[in-house]
Amino acid sequence: MTDFNSSERSLTELQIARAYVSLSSNPEDDLASVLLTTSGSCEIRMFRSPKVHLDGVPLFWLELYDNSTKMSLDGFLCYRIKDAVSVFEDFVSQVS
Repeated sequence: MTDFNSSERSLTELQIARAYVSLSSNPEDDLASVLLTTSGSCEIRMFRSPKVHLDGVPLFWLELYDNSTKMSLDGFLCYRIKDAVSVFEDFVSQVS
């Protein structure tokens, strides 16, 4: 299991925020997902929420995807960027 210190958590939060800005700044039909990281045959990807963020609507979806089996291993709806950090860390620990 991977343990993240506070500086790693801050870098992860920054990486997630930048990916979210990238998703949000592209036209709806132009960019559906952003790759956050890869480990072996697995990827952690961010997908745009189908609706504009309003109270109670998620910002984005994080997914742990295995390219070798072409299957999603895990996923999570994220309502805040800070919430996504622990999800990202959990996904990383699943493939480490």
